[in-house]
Amino acid sequence: MPSLGRKASTPLERGLSQVYPQGTAVWAPRVEVLLSAAADGSRKRVTHWLAGIVQAAERKGDAVDLKVRLTSGDVVQITATSVHLQNERDDVIDDLVKSDFLHEPGILHTLHVRYGLDSIYTYSGSILIAVNPHKRVRGLYGPRMMAQYRGAALGELSPHVYAIAEQAYSAMMVDEQRQAILISGESGAGKTESAKLVMQYLAHRAGGGRAANGGGEAGADARGASSGAAPVEEQVLESNPLLEAFGNAKTSRNDNSSRFGKFVQIDFDAMGRVVGASISTYLLERSRVVSIKSPERSYHIFYQLVAGASREQRREFGLEGGVSSFRYLAQSDAVLLQHVDDAEEFGHTLDALRIIGLDAGAVRSVLSCVAAVLHLGNVAFATEDDCDDAVLADVAAEDAVEIAARLLGVAPEALLAALTRRVLETRGERIVKALGAEAAAESRDALAKALYARLFDWLVAAVNRKIGSLGAGGAGARSIGILDIYGFESFDTNSFEQLCINLANERLQQHFNGHVFKGEQAEYAAEGIAWSYVDFVDNQDCLDLLEGAGPALPGVFPLIDEACRVPGAGDADLARALRSRLAAHPCFRAPKRAPTGFAVEHYAGEVAYASEGLLDKNRDFVVAEHSALAAESCDPLVAALFADAAGGAGAGAGGGGAASSGAPTSSIPLTTARRSAFQLSTVASRFRKQLAVLMGTLDACHPHYIRCIKPNPGSVPGTLAAGYVLEQLRAGGVLEAVRIACAGFPTRKAFLPFAQRYALTLPDGWRVRLELPLTPRGFVDWYAAGDEQVVAVVRRILATSGMEGWQLGRTRVFLRAGQLAQLEGARGRRLAGSALRIQSAFRGMAARGELRRARAAAASIQAHWRGHRVRAGLAAARRDAAATRLQAAWRRAVARRAFLAARAHRRATLVQALVRRHLARARFLRETEAGRRRAAAAADEAGRAAAAVAIQRHVRGARGRAAAAALRRQRATLRAALEAREALAERCAALEAGSAQARAELSSARCAAAASDARAAQLASELEAARADAAAAVAAAAASGAEGAAAEAEAVRASAAEAAAAHERARAAAAAELELARRRAVEAEEVATRARSEAAAAEARSVAALAAAAAAAAEAEKRLEAELVVAQEARQEAARLRQELAARDAELAAVKESEALAHTQHAAKLASLQKAMNEYAATAVSEAEERAADAEARLSRQEEELREAAEGADHLSGRVVALGGRVAKLEAELAAAAQREAGLRANLEAAARAAEERRAADAEVPESPQGDSGALDGAASAAVATATPAATEPSPRDAPVLDAAAAASLSTLLSAAVRQRLPAVRVALGPSRKDPALGVPLAAWLVSESLIVWAGGWAPQQLGLAAEAVQGTILTTAAAGGLTAQAYWLASTLAIGALLKMRTIGRKEGALLLRLGDELIGFGALHECLAGAIADTLPVTVGVLLSDQAKRSARRRGPAPNGSPAVTPPPGSPGWSPGAGAQSWQALLGALTNVVETLRGEGVPPPAVRALAAACLRFVDAELLNALLLRRDCCSVSAARVLLAGLAELRGWAAYLGPEWCPGRETAAAALERVAQAARYLVQGKDDCVRKAHRGVPILADLGRLCPSLTLQQVYRLTEHQHDDWIAGAGLGSQNMVLLETLQRLMASQPSMADGDSGAEWDREDEEENLLVEPMEAFQLPRRALTEAARCFVQAAQRPDSVLDAPVPSGPALLDLIDQACRESDGLPQVLRSSAEFPFLQPR
Repeated sequence: MPSLGRKASTPLERGLSQVYPQGTAVWAPRVEVLLSAAADGSRKRVTHWLAGIVQAAERKGDAVDLKVRLTSGDVVQITATSVHLQNERDDVIDDLVKSDFLHEPGILHTLHVRYGLDSIYTYSGSILIAVNPHKRVRGLYGPRMMAQYRGAALGELSPHVYAIAEQAYSAMMVDEQRQAILISGESGAGKTESAKLVMQYLAHRAGGGRAANGGGEAGADARGASSGAAPVEEQVLESNPLLEAFGNAKTSRNDNSSRFGKFVQIDFDAMGRVVGASISTYLLERSRVVSIKSPERSYHIFYQLVAGASREQRREFGLEGGVSSFRYLAQSDAVLLQHVDDAEEFGHTLDALRIIGLDAGAVRSVLSCVAAVLHLGNVAFATEDDCDDAVLADVAAEDAVEIAARLLGVAPEALLAALTRRVLETRGERIVKALGAEAAAESRDALAKALYARLFDWLVAAVNRKIGSLGAGGAGARSIGILDIYGFESFDTNSFEQLCINLANERLQQHFNGHVFKGEQAEYAAEGIAWSYVDFVDNQDCLDLLEGAGPALPGVFPLIDEACRVPGAGDADLARALRSRLAAHPCFRAPKRAPTGFAVEHYAGEVAYASEGLLDKNRDFVVAEHSALAAESCDPLVAALFADAAGGAGAGAGGGGAASSGAPTSSIPLTTARRSAFQLSTVASRFRKQLAVLMGTLDACHPHYIRCIKPNPGSVPGTLAAGYVLEQLRAGGVLEAVRIACAGFPTRKAFLPFAQRYALTLPDGWRVRLELPLTPRGFVDWYAAGDEQVVAVVRRILATSGMEGWQLGRTRVFLRAGQLAQLEGARGRRLAGSALRIQSAFRGMAARGELRRARAAAASIQAHWRGHRVRAGLAAARRDAAATRLQAAWRRAVARRAFLAARAHRRATLVQALVRRHLARARFLRETEAGRRRAAAAADEAGRAAAAVAIQRHVRGARGRAAAAALRRQRATLRAALEAREALAERCAALEAGSAQARAELSSARCAAAASDARAAQLASELEAARADAAAAVAAAAASGAEGAAAEAEAVRASAAEAAAAHERARAAAAAELELARRRAVEAEEVATRARSEAAAAEARSVAALAAAAAAAAEAEKRLEAELVVAQEARQEAARLRQELAARDAELAAVKESEALAHTQHAAKLASLQKAMNEYAATAVSEAEERAADAEARLSRQEEELREAAEGADHLSGRVVALGGRVAKLEAELAAAAQREAGLRANLEAAARAAEERRAADAEVPESPQGDSGALDGAASAAVATATPAATEPSPRDAPVLDAAAAASLSTLLSAAVRQRLPAVRVALGPSRKDPALGVPLAAWLVSESLIVWAGGWAPQQLGLAAEAVQGTILTTAAAGGLTAQAYWLASTLAIGALLKMRTIGRKEGALLLRLGDELIGFGALHECLAGAIADTLPVTVGVLLSDQAKRSARRRGPAPNGSPAVTPPPGSPGWSPGAGAQSWQALLGALTNVVETLRGEGVPPPAVRALAAACLRFVDAELLNALLLRRDCCSVSAARVLLAGLAELRGWAAYLGPEWCPGRETAAAALERVAQAARYLVQGKDDCVRKAHRGVPILADLGRLCPSLTLQQVYRLTEHQHDDWIAGAGLGSQNMVLLETLQRLMASQPSMADGDSGAEWDREDEEENLLVEPMEAFQLPRRALTEAARCFVQAAQRPDSVLDAPVPSGPALLDLIDQACRESDGLPQVLRSSAEFPFLQPR
């Protein structure tokens, strides 16, 4: 594999075209050359890494060129040795070492992705990389987060600064070895904040959460009074604001940059408590006091003093002019800081000064020195015309001298003389020399710098004295050091400060490299890897260049010190010396463009330094006149600051020396000779000595590293500049650590993921040869494979690959550089071949489909063409037919016209024919009257015959239809009977099958429980008899039903045959009659025809005889009248015929009615028969079903008994497991307590010896000149007074006290009833033992009665004291007795409260007793103690509950058919068994059962037990939810499925215990709703939200529906941690990133889902409330439940199954029963019974 920023190794070049197949994702470099802003005008190369995809690979000789398509769309040609493979899962790893490929672009991409997700912490092995977010990250810090990391191993939870602090603390306590946390980074990277967080966590860890937020109640009290005795850890935390105010300043990169190095060492005792601390500082930037430039500021304290001083202080210190009136501050335009109030910060600084033990006078002296430095800057000098002596420039300078002198406590003339005069002592004479204006200004600046630097050191020493006075001894083996030091610096112009800083970083980097290399060796040894020494890049050459390596190589710093000692040496001389004497060193560079500069090749890159000003900054003169001036000051602080220089000629100034616990002293010895007013003490020499001491300290400690990174130069939130971050990673040594890892085995993969990913590189058939377990679909079931099988697969993969040098450890496979790339290439080629086969198969399928579609299209075209041809022929035929029809219509029209023309000529003929017809008809009528009558009679007879035929036809048709309907009904009845018989047969078969199954289950039950054999045999015989009876009954019913149906069917068939014969006869008669009528009609037609012919003849004759017609008119009229009479008679005859026809119709209706009646009777008979048959069959079936149901009920009862017995055994085993774990835990705690006791004894002895030594030393040491010893003594005495028990303190005169008798009574009660465990008294509510009873704790009755008696004779204050003593003793006894004692006293306090409230009704002192009863019922301290014991009992260990074995079981079970998670049936439901899938939860269920049983056994009432059981479930819910939010391994799909199964078991446990002692299933589900919602979201809800977010659909409503109890911050964290291990290879993709960005926007717009529309402003102080949940809050018991529980001791309800005839006693009667039972109890202490102080115990 290519190393960082270098060419690839030769082995990797072999086969590069195979390593980078087409489609490989790579990082391609793009180099940019930039012009540096350095003085030498050099250029620097910047490499940008761009993501791309390999399009093609081409070999050119030994090299391989790749054609890469970048994400921007550009295609570039680049050599294969210049690119890096992309990691497959850069976006989800939280440890850089876990990356597949360790290289620069992969590291940058991982940090970039995590930074975008607000995951600012990332591991690189044991190194923590912290990227400054430059904004407030919600839910990342606070007491709850600290509690989660308490006791967690490194890497178990998400990366965090708390994890590093916890690792250091745990290693210190376990290994008893000193630890050191090294925090480094450039200005603005967040070093100071990281150090604060580390100290806050250590304070939380040592103080049990007391100082988690930087202070507690003690700290608050200490801020208000100078004598407050805050704990040591709070003192250390409170020193941060003070050191920041005096040592931090605004720079161009950071508004709160530390301008000094700090090493805080915290000492602990054997119990892990802080017993002492010390602070050491290094290299304060003194030049910032007198010289700054925009946009920087000087130290914060100057601006705080000017902005926050009161009016009196402004007038006293001369601050009325503001910042602009001081020259030192006015050099920069930057005055105010964004989001910082200097006045408010000044108040915090004053509080910190008081906390470290300074009284008001000392605080005033400190502020006076700070103001004096400002006024010294306003002292300006000028020269007169006649001489060069310096004089004050103007009146303002004179005023500044006066104010500065007043603040320093010296005379103005003396101050001016010290600034403008020098005294030179020679042999025998003393010469006073006047300084010029420039020299006087330098003297002024030197005094200001020395004064401020020494003040800073004095404050550090004061902090150390204060902390040391509270400790219990010096440093020991248990200590943690926190190093907050400047990181590697490289600016455009680098000077002396950067040279010193980079020297320190070089030394720390050497220490870092050694630690990382040792860590690599330790890991190889732990894995059993054959390890040989591998050389890595060392920076000893650079250290030799800087510090020297003997006479042959003097070094940069020795040459600078040497030049400082040479009189008249300048910067040019130093540059020539450096260039001439160090030119041959490989790490030294001499730029040509900068003749006075030089460059050093550091481990982080080359840095060019300017020699201008190096000598001035290195010289550190102490002017004798300044020391003498300070010695004359009336301010003790000013005199003390220069006390070390006043005793001799001079010494090195402070400002960077290590602060000790005493007064500040110089670390450089003084020279006794006084030949000059100056004594040289270089800053470099002191700094190197301090650095040597620091490195010695670090070498004795086990180090932990935090590398702080600034994401971009502008401190813009949300932006990460890759090149800028890469330089810091290189400067912080992270890339060097990666290089060290790459030197050995850079790739380390666990066996199972390695086998899963690269098994496809093996040839076909390997699954069978290795005998691996397979899934039903033929895939390898990796989670069912054994470890040996997985290792065999890994070994086969590596052997097949042909690689060499790899090794197999105990848990992981170790690969050399480049070998993983070869495996990836092989995997890519195999996937590419598979893709080609898939593509070929798909293309073949597509071609075949295309052919089928083409054939179908051809057939369709042919069919359409044939249809077209047919339609065309049909259209032609239609046209021919239409033409024919047109011709016919035309011919018809022609014929019609001809016919009409002919008819017009026939009118005369027609008239004649009509006349002739009339005449012939008349004649015919006259001649054939008799014939007409016969014809009429014949017609009437024919009509009647036709009517009769119609009637018969209708009647026969109705009868036929009725018969057919009857046949159909009979057939349906028969079919229904057959179906019923078949159903009955099926029911019998089902009953036989059920009986067989019941016999089988009964047989298995007989095997499981031998005791039920007899009952099972009896049940089987009864079931056999029932089956026989049922079969007989069914057979009988079927037989009887079949015979009846057959007889009925035979009868129906006979009647149908008769009806058919009658119908046939009627049809024949109707046919005969029809034939007769037809003949008659023919005859009538013939007669009519003859009549018409005759009428025609008559009409002809009448026309011929028209003339004779007129003559015969009269006669014709007569004949017509006769014909009218005949017609009337004919009408009468027709009416008669109609009447006869109506009568016949009535007869026909009667016939139909009789037939309908007969049909109705027949149907009723059939219905009654069917009903009888159905009733008989139903009776038989019901009897058989009843017998079978009885058998099934007996069998189910036996199964229920067996299941209950199995459940009881399982719960008992769970309880045994939990008790075993508890016993082991108690034994471990006992051993640890013994060890702590031994450590405490050793500490006490050491503390005693230290105290003796301190007292001896105090007797010898004179009074401190600082004047604050009184304050320290006061603080010590206050601490002793605080530690003294309250009983020994003298009470005020008005305080209530107990007299001797009362105290004796109280003592007797406490010793006999409270400190001793008394039994509970059974108060019977009836004469029988079966009657309900109450269990009243005897101790509760004794305490309540005693308080009631005392209330009548004692003062209320005395009774209050007695109640407090009782509560305190109860709490102490309960805390010492564990869970059992706490449960006992919970029941007792509830009983005491209930008895007090009931007994005080109507008493005058009832108000006080009622209040005491309420206090005892809501005894919060006891409830908290009980909650702690229960929490310790419940084994909510996520590593066990969500173990890998549980995940494998979940994977083997698979999801449920409906897509829901496959959960284990809860206890109490059919199909549940303890081994079905959740054995890891048995201990938790057993522990819960133990808690409930303990509470029940100690007499706790059911309402309180139910409340505590629900609290336990809420506690489990909170613990599991916090684990999901902090541990990524718990947010997998397998873990979520296991969690859902476990929650189902918890709900089943609640249902199993019953509603009396445990909350119901609904309440249990509500208690576990948060973690259940989180698990369901991880399994399915997150994927739904991903799809909707990717499509732009709003998801807030869905989140409110899926997880309404979770906050957006919790959903975001779950989404960030969720990973799908259910499907191998699934990871976090771009769609998941879209969901995370959507959640970020939702969090910015509205913080929660529940109150999204409330409009309430987000409170940033409670941000962590929306992420983690406090588990102990679950044990806040509701007042209502406690009240109901207390009422159970004084009220008893009548039970439904009670045998009492009288009602249950209540009120005074019940209280009398309780008194009587308790007074007669055998467990009553004899000492109380015989004492006269308890009269209520005397017999009445």
